[in-house]
Amino acid sequence: MADVVAADGKVAIIQPLPGVGDMVWHLPHIHALAEAQPEGAVAVITKPRSRADQLFAADPAVSEVIWLDRAQDGNGGAHDGVLGVLRLARLLRSQHFRRVYVLHHSWRYACAAWLAGIPERFGYGMGRQRRFLNRVPFLPEAMRRDHPLDLATAWLKAAGIAQPEQEPLLRLDPAAVAQAQAAYADRPRPWIALGLGSSEPYKQWGAERYAALAAALSEAGWGTFFLLGGPDEKPFLPAIRAALGDDPGRLVQSFDMKMGEILAFLGAMDLYVGNDTSFLNLAAASGVPAIGLFGATPPLTHSTAITALLPPDGVPDKADGMMRITVEAVMEAVAAHKAKSNG
Repeated sequence: MADVVAADGKVAIIQPLPGVGDMVWHLPHIHALAEAQPEGAVAVITKPRSRADQLFAADPAVSEVIWLDRAQDGNGGAHDGVLGVLRLARLLRSQHFRRVYVLHHSWRYACAAWLAGIPERFGYGMGRQRRFLNRVPFLPEAMRRDHPLDLATAWLKAAGIAQPEQEPLLRLDPAAVAQAQAAYADRPRPWIALGLGSSEPYKQWGAERYAALAAALSEAGWGTFFLLGGPDEKPFLPAIRAALGDDPGRLVQSFDMKMGEILAFLGAMDLYVGNDTSFLNLAAASGVPAIGLFGATPPLTHSTAITALLPPDGVPDKADGMMRITVEAVMEAVAAHKAKSNG
């Protein structure tokens, strides 16, 4: 290991899980660690798929986002393998960090921090990772397979670091939010977001069901429908448009929008309904009541804003679980939410 860097440098958090949802789960922990620093802010080191640059664009707790370059979509990354650890160490050293928190049990990020000469190295301390850390506490090896959110929460508790936010909370630019919401101010209320995207085929409810749901919601009095997804969900549009009739003002699609643009209006939704995907986590973290369709995956429990809808037998199944969630069941959940809101 080279000489340690100066003790007056920056503070970093390494959160290497790749998804947007993974980053949203860690919002309370990132905010807590930032508040525990004299400067009140940290650098977040993560993977590009997390969209952390857009999630934290207006968050004062995050001073900068630095990308990990790991293998993605079959393409190798600069930080893969043994040479990749050395390259990552060189990157970390160039940033002059005085302290790093590794919110993962992998040894490679702790090793890179050690090679970079970062004076204070915190982490979960499982397996080989412990060799490269020099600050406690460590979590027991038995927790290795626990949910990432539970690991981060347990570590903060063991470290005696207060966690003011018990649920994820996005911090957005109020001016950008006001501007985005003003752009749709003439659209009929109430507003509902339909989360059409899915990271895996078995999480997808399908265009036909979403079109039928849109028709039922329209009949029930919902005003404007915001379709959340990416380019892969564009084929959903004709069926949903047909289900809503000929009024284009009741439909807003975001398939070509950047995530930052979507976040600016997402918090104005009256309800979110959609697949177990990143937008479900983002809606909940924006304070929007969210009904998640968990036909194929275990329901998320990190946010009280999320209502989990499972197949009739209550058992998620990748084979046909999503197909066993009916439009009628979703409408019952929507009606229950509306009754609760009005009560």
